Amino acid sequence: MYNILESTCHIVLAHPKYVKVIRGKKTDQKDAKWIADIFKHDLVSGSFIPPADTRQLRDLIRYHWKLTNFTTREKNRAQNCLTASNIKPDDVFSDVFGKAVSAITTRLLESGAPFDVAPP
Repeated sequence: MYNILESTCHIVLAHPKYVKVIRGKKTDQKDAKWIADIFKHDLVSGSFIPPADTRQLRDLIRYHWKLTNFTTREKNRAQNCLTASNIKPDDVFSDVFGKAVSAITTRLLESGAPFDVAPP
C-alpha cells in the first residue's frame, strides 16, 4: 500500500509498538482518533523507509537468493535420485552437473536400462 501511495501522499509509517493504545474498551474508531490526535501533536515518529530504488534492489536480491536456493534444492534432489538408483557420479566426477555427467545420465535414461534399487 505504501508503494502505491508514496508518490501522491505524505505518509508516515509507524510501528504499532511505538504508538500507544488506549486502555479499556478497544474499538478501531477509538484507536484511529487516538493515533490522529497524537500525530497532530507530532508525537508519532515515522519508521525509516528506504528510497524506492533501494527497495527495488532489495526485492531483486531476495528474488535472486530464492532462485539460487530453488536451484540448489533441485540439484540435491536429482543427486539423491541418482544415488538411490546406485548411480554415484560424485565418486568419479568433480562436477555432478557438468556436460559429461549430463550426457551419461541422459544416455542411461534414453536406453531404458533397468536400475538396481539399493536395498533398505
